[in-house]
Amino acid sequence: MTEKEQPSQRSRGTAKYTWDDTIAAIGRDFSTGADRVADEVIEYTSVVRFCEPWEIGNPLYWYEDVARQAGYKGVVVPWSEIKQTTLGYKFWRPGEPTRFATNDKNADSPRNFRQGDPVAPEVPRPPTRVGVVTDLDIEFFEPVCVGDRLVSRGNKLVNVRVRKTKIGMGAFVNMAYEIYNQEGKLVAKVNQGGFSVTAE
Repeated sequence: MTEKEQPSQRSRGTAKYTWDDTIAAIGRDFSTGADRVADEVIEYTSVVRFCEPWEIGNPLYWYEDVARQAGYKGVVVPWSEIKQTTLGYKFWRPGEPTRFATNDKNADSPRNFRQGDPVAPEVPRPPTRVGVVTDLDIEFFEPVCVGDRLVSRGNKLVNVRVRKTKIGMGAFVNMAYEIYNQEGKLVAKVNQGGFSVTAE
C-alpha cells in the first residue's frame, strides 16, 4: 500500500453520510460482536512500573499482604491503569507484517490486525478531517487485581451532538463499552467521547 492509498486519521467517514445518519445509528453496537480478550494476564511488575513514575504510594498497589488484609484477592491495579495498559489485545507478534507500512505520521494502523479477523462496522458519519478526545467516564464495579485477564465487550454509539465550535463544524460522539474479568464479573462501564470536525 502506498502512502497515498493509506487511510489517515484526518479523513474518516463517507460522503454518502450526514450527521443525521450518525444520529439515527444511536443505540447500535459497532463492535464485531466478539469479546476482545487482553493478550496478557496482569502481572505485578506492570502495576509497580505504572505506579513508580507517578509516585503512587498506595500500599494496596504494592504489597499483596496489605491487599489481602483489606479483603482483596491480591495486589490491586490502580483505576487509572486499567484502560491505559491492561486492555491491550492483538499486539504485534514475530512473523506478522509491520503495522507501520507508511511514513505518514497521521496514518491509522490497519483495522484488521490479523488475517481472518472480523472487522468491526464503521459508524456512519460524513467525512471528517480531524478529531479530538473530549471526555472519558468510567464507572467501576469490581476491583482489578494482579492475575486478572480483562475482556472488553461492545462498542455502542450512545450520543451524538452536532455543534459549531471554534475549530469548526462537527459532532461530539460518545461510544460505550464494558470491561469484564476472566470470571465474567463486570469490572467497569466506559463512555468515551470525542469531537470530529466535518471536512470542508
